[in-house]
Amino acid sequence: MKKILQITFILISIISFAQGQEIIKERGNLSNPKGNIYKSLDVIDQREDQKIGQMPFGDQKEMKEIVFPTTVNNFLSQWYTDSNHKGGKHEMVLVLKKLKTSVGETVGKETEADIDFSAQTFLKEGENYRFLYKKDTVFSFKNKNISDAVVKNIPVIIAMFMKKTYTMKPSENKVTIEALTDYETYVKNNSEAYKNTQLKDGIYLNHMSFLNQTPESGYILEKNEKGQVLKAVKEENGKKDKISANEMFAYVENGKAYKKTYSGFLEINRNENGFYIVSNRGFILPVRNSAVFVSVGGAQGGMYGGIAVGLVGIFERSLRQNKMKKDEMTEIYIDPLTGEYDFSNE
Repeated sequence: MKKILQITFILISIISFAQGQEIIKERGNLSNPKGNIYKSLDVIDQREDQKIGQMPFGDQKEMKEIVFPTTVNNFLSQWYTDSNHKGGKHEMVLVLKKLKTSVGETVGKETEADIDFSAQTFLKEGENYRFLYKKDTVFSFKNKNISDAVVKNIPVIIAMFMKKTYTMKPSENKVTIEALTDYETYVKNNSEAYKNTQLKDGIYLNHMSFLNQTPESGYILEKNEKGQVLKAVKEENGKKDKISANEMFAYVENGKAYKKTYSGFLEINRNENGFYIVSNRGFILPVRNSAVFVSVGGAQGGMYGGIAVGLVGIFERSLRQNKMKKDEMTEIYIDPLTGEYDFSNE
């Protein structure tokens, strides 16, 4: 009798514990549409806070903890394997820095919520790693059933991140696993652009060439009457080779660097935090609808290899919160890993 009561108590405890949780499930797949070169996915969980967050679910608004069905490594590794039956020859490593949910204000019938997400991916070759991609941002939602929207879109965000990773070319620089503890600091400490006080004059076609301070050789800038750069020209063996302004990531002239933006070149400044330009989002990026719509629905068709298009608004928080006027300027840093703009301070 005592043994039966013990078993009953254990079963009740398990059921009660499960009722207080909302489990993240696979949505769509993580397949590489351009041909898989990665045979496996391994996750290094570097989250300081292992708890994703609590949110109210159902008509009774029961508070539940959002959790993975197993460890995040087991969950994503298995999902990746299920999505890519034909393995490649390389291993991929995902470093999860942050995954945190929070609930915001309720206006009318809709409630706002955020997912704070930060992750990096690397290609593994033996004992070495080559950087692939990084995302560090806050995705925001507004929905009547906000908790369902958030928990269903966590795997969507991960899938979007993975799909972007597949398109990225691995960095030429190889590092050991110790560098993955704080890869951003490692890059800053080992990149010519960050180590040297003087930048090399020349044309830079991408972020990596700027980091390594390897400009295109032999090109001369051509400007219009207003001093605006139109192109760079190199004459060799009687032939002219041209690089348009739109093809440039940046250029350095007389030691001063200038970044190509949607509205032209802006001077690149530097302080203890890194390289930055003084501007605002509306000036340096093309105008676009702030909302990107992704699915919380079926797993057939759609944008991201099986994730169907739906109508749950998901967008980076800064797009919603950014109310800066065109004449209001701020420091916008250039991410040292990707060369993308960092709007985290907005």
